[in-house]
Amino acid sequence: MNKYHAKFFYFESGRALVFLILLTFFTLAYAQPRGSDIVANAYSQTYRVSVAEAARRLSLIQQAGRLERQLQLELPDTFAGLYIEHHPEFRVVVKFTSDAQARLAAYTGDPAFVAETSPRSLELLLATQEELGEQLRSAGVQFESGLDIRNSEINVFVLDPGVVSKRVSTLLSVANFVNVRKTVGFIETTDIAGGNRLTGTQQICTSGFNVVEPATRELGISTAAHCDDNVSYTSPAAALVFQGEQNAGSYDVQWHKQPTSGTPQQQLNEITVTGGSVKITSETSSSGLPIGAMVCKSGITTGSTCGEVADKSSQSLYNGEIGTYIRVHNVNGQVMTEGGDSGGPVFGSDTAYGLVHGRGGSGTAAHNDMYFMPIENISGLGISVLTKEFKVENIPNVSGSPSSIPVNINFSGYPRFPVDATVEIVTCPDGWTCTGGTTQYTSNIPSPLSYNWGCNPGTSSLPVVFTVRTRLKDASGINPLAIEHTITCTAAASLMRRSIPGASPKAGLEPR
Repeated sequence: MNKYHAKFFYFESGRALVFLILLTFFTLAYAQPRGSDIVANAYSQTYRVSVAEAARRLSLIQQAGRLERQLQLELPDTFAGLYIEHHPEFRVVVKFTSDAQARLAAYTGDPAFVAETSPRSLELLLATQEELGEQLRSAGVQFESGLDIRNSEINVFVLDPGVVSKRVSTLLSVANFVNVRKTVGFIETTDIAGGNRLTGTQQICTSGFNVVEPATRELGISTAAHCDDNVSYTSPAAALVFQGEQNAGSYDVQWHKQPTSGTPQQQLNEITVTGGSVKITSETSSSGLPIGAMVCKSGITTGSTCGEVADKSSQSLYNGEIGTYIRVHNVNGQVMTEGGDSGGPVFGSDTAYGLVHGRGGSGTAAHNDMYFMPIENISGLGISVLTKEFKVENIPNVSGSPSSIPVNINFSGYPRFPVDATVEIVTCPDGWTCTGGTTQYTSNIPSPLSYNWGCNPGTSSLPVVFTVRTRLKDASGINPLAIEHTITCTAAASLMRRSIPGASPKAGLEPR
């Protein structure tokens, strides 16, 4: 399959483009304090409410997402979808085909959630949309379709509504809730842009989230699959190594690793955005993202932009297969994404929503809208978003008989190996000689890391307690806070019988 769209060649044939990937694991000078909530600030400005009220509403939107998943699972025959309204008052509208008030009351009594009756279920809408798409694909018709949850309808956009209505007349005769509308264009991937900042590549794109391959514990970076496979960054030098991609239908994602040679660069569970940074601690799938929810994106062309989820079931043909993407609209008509933003992260206050795929077709009402791939689709490549910070969680106090006592360092996240563990002496009993030091772990292994503490009591009496401070540092220079803990050498009759008169008591980190 050709990797690039015809639209790309139409606009850019005859001249080479240059690809720039903005690596989210490089720190930007303008990063703002981590405590600032970029999404809450954007909501506050958009809807003219206080930041505190914005945070309250965003929390309710998260609750709405969880409720939507639950209702789809438990009441598929009667649940008709839900959406968020921000004006004239904030509310979550939850729709059912019957007994709406009673059904909602069984799940929540929050006054922000209101029940309404709908003529058909969400399950029926989705099934009809899927059948419609298959018939159009089989007929070779280019299309874009979406769900209107508010009116319980399906809108399908085509170049020639008359011809299409004849092609799918049987379906339309039994599904009078399908509206066939004319369009002048379809979703365009946002990769059509030139630059002169790197050599040997063809496109401009934006990196998405830092990712991890759980099977190998290796870190990487994501972007859109329709971007170039060969990407690099020059300051500092970091030519990335392509790992794999999915580039058709609902999948527009690829990922890369850092090279094994050279200086490793830090990769944190953060993304950089215009004027700030966002720590990513979770992934939110499309099923937990209600219509009307605010999401933001970061791209190298248009920076940070935010808008409302307008349709999370937008279907069209992508590289010959039917794909489903999420459409985002800005209520003020702001352009959500342009060429060069492809692959950029779509996010909430602390969660990953997806990767930028494209924008609406030229000349259409959705031209300023953004389309993104939901984050759960990256799992097809065997990767997940990096949501855990590398840090030392705890080091239990331990005790044991000489001469070797194991100590476990429990950590979270995915450090880049080799990892150094440094032991510093805090308190050493009178008369003892205590030795700290550093030991290195070269294999990429899960928590815990372990080292041995040796005790040679000589003629000294036991037990004795040592206080030490242990810290980790990974190969990229990430240096979590150290943990203070104790090690107790207890008496052992067999060892005491072997004690050498006059020997000096010693204790410390044993060499690996």
